[in-house]
Amino acid sequence: MKNLEGIKTCNLFGTLSEKERTKLLSVSVQKEFERGDVIAQEGDRSSYVFIVTNGQVKGTKFTSDGREIILEVLGHCDMIGQVAAIANEPYYYTAIALTKSTVNLIKKEDFMELIRSNPGITNKTFIALGKRLRAAQIKIEEFVNDKVEQRIAKLLITLSARMGSEIPFTRQEIAGMVGTTIETTIRVTSRFKEAKVIRTTRGKIIITDKKKLGLLADGPPLEIV
Repeated sequence: MKNLEGIKTCNLFGTLSEKERTKLLSVSVQKEFERGDVIAQEGDRSSYVFIVTNGQVKGTKFTSDGREIILEVLGHCDMIGQVAAIANEPYYYTAIALTKSTVNLIKKEDFMELIRSNPGITNKTFIALGKRLRAAQIKIEEFVNDKVEQRIAKLLITLSARMGSEIPFTRQEIAGMVGTTIETTIRVTSRFKEAKVIRTTRGKIIITDKKKLGLLADGPPLEIV
């Protein structure tokens, strides 16, 4: 199905003329993905660039023992596969829908022509990549400096800023995002529940006290909150 509206709201394409916008929409195909559907597979030829227009998508890699490491969570107007397209290399990670998601697909050749002919889009593409690189650096710093309780608290704060107080992720997925085991994540989230910071339902974590969660992200002992 051709998309007529989805990516019009994306700041990335705000510099396009009406003619260029019409061209973009003519080469963009909209697809719906259910939770758990694979959007792009690590190692596959990068045939498309993807733009998330609704929902949440995880960029993930799997270790040799099958453990999942979630590198980033993508939402409205985030792009997937643009680095692989520019470098003409396979996809660097697997993109999987975390929620029901709407994604626009643009053929790699059309995307490359778009950035060659529109410096504004090229500039915004690299600004967005720079922000994601900085986010990755911060994540590495947290792995080195923060206790797992802090990492989980910071992640929940970040996710709630994008999604609200109800975060539709399992504790297995939370473990994958902070680079720890499911057992450790269960132990930490149980302590958070005892402190009345969160509550959990099937497939969801619900933040009940953002102030306490902020204190935990700063690193004080749980007992003082």
